[in-house]
Amino acid sequence: MNIIKYGGSKVSPTPETRDDSFIDSLIELVQKYSEQEFMIIIGGGALAGKKQADEPDADDERKDWLGIEATWENAEYVIKRFQDSGVEKVCPEVIKDPTKEVSGYRIYFAGGWKPGNSTDYVTMTLAVTYGAEKVIKISDFEVVKDLSPLEIKDLSKGEKHQRLDEAEDLPEATWQKMVNLVGTKWVPRLNTPLDPLAAKLGLENKFIILYICQESELGKILSDDLEGFKGTIVKG
Repeated sequence: MNIIKYGGSKVSPTPETRDDSFIDSLIELVQKYSEQEFMIIIGGGALAGKKQADEPDADDERKDWLGIEATWENAEYVIKRFQDSGVEKVCPEVIKDPTKEVSGYRIYFAGGWKPGNSTDYVTMTLAVTYGAEKVIKISDFEVVKDLSPLEIKDLSKGEKHQRLDEAEDLPEATWQKMVNLVGTKWVPRLNTPLDPLAAKLGLENKFIILYICQESELGKILSDDLEGFKGTIVKG
């Protein structure tokens, strides 16, 4: 089972639009690797932002639920596109509880779970539930930097960029190293390469190998040919 997590902006770049070309690329991917199973996690994207903006007086729990509902809507849209394209063995329902294993299909889609949990945490929980060794988080940066986001969270944007530019690349890391970088406590709106709670789950389940990389590196991982791979591999 390949577990792949995408940010919601891939599917929902604006509140009113869905990126069908991206979904078409997903369809091509699962058809190319037709012997492999996929669990794809979809974030909320701009749709989540719109839902939350439409309820400005909502409390934190309600805002979380609005974001979760957006992930489900995005995943449902992708499932429909897959079905309309004739892709076989697609689970017709969005996986909403990552602790309950569903079987009988080759391709599954999941979204958010419950307030207080990010889709990073959902992704890692799915890996535990399905015993999946390979987890891929698609990022907008090439490689994780050897710098704790907690150290730079109060700096200006320019200072943050400077510190990141000066930091060493981290092509490989242990789960303990990732926990050291991001901590184990959820900090709202803190931009981290991995949700701290998800990192903690990885430390507790070291059979999982996490690849953090850009979309262009996917083929190397799925083909088990990491020559020239650009990204960060977390294991052990």
